Amino acid sequence: MKLTDRRKKAFLSELKLHGILVRAARAASPRASARYGAVQTFKDERERDPDFAAQWDEAMDAAEAAIEAEIYRRAQEGWDEPIFGGRHREKIVGTVRKYSDRLLELRARAMLPAYRETHGIAVNKQVTHTVDAGVLGDAVAKVALQMAENLRPALPAPARVIDHE
Repeated sequence: MKLTDRRKKAFLSELKLHGILVRAARAASPRASARYGAVQTFKDERERDPDFAAQWDEAMDAAEAAIEAEIYRRAQEGWDEPIFGGRHREKIVGTVRKYSDRLLELRARAMLPAYRETHGIAVNKQVTHTVDAGVLGDAVAKVALQMAENLRPALPAPARVIDHE
């Protein structure tokens, strides 16, 4: 299937919406036989045509900006969630404003260095390991702490003191 200006325009328009390469290629090439064949066609054209490559980058920037705007909206502006009532909960009787604490946390970590996590672990003053959990989250730190626990010798149980006054 020949890569026409019309297909390029369709691809770029779709890519601008969501930034998903395979989905944009399939939208611009609905009759392509191989699942990733259409993707490779557009990748090849990107390498051949610098103008198309620049338009591709602009489309990806627009998709990223749309995602960033949606994260902002959900985290800081919130959304109205309906409250259902009535005998069978079939009527909307009001709304409650909801916010995404998790998206706000992720946005803060991305934008504010003070909210990025850095974990330090020292075991028996011999092994020291610093983990920047950043994007990977707490999972890396949790595994590192478990490893450190396994290296530390088991301590005896604390003695029980009973005072009879």
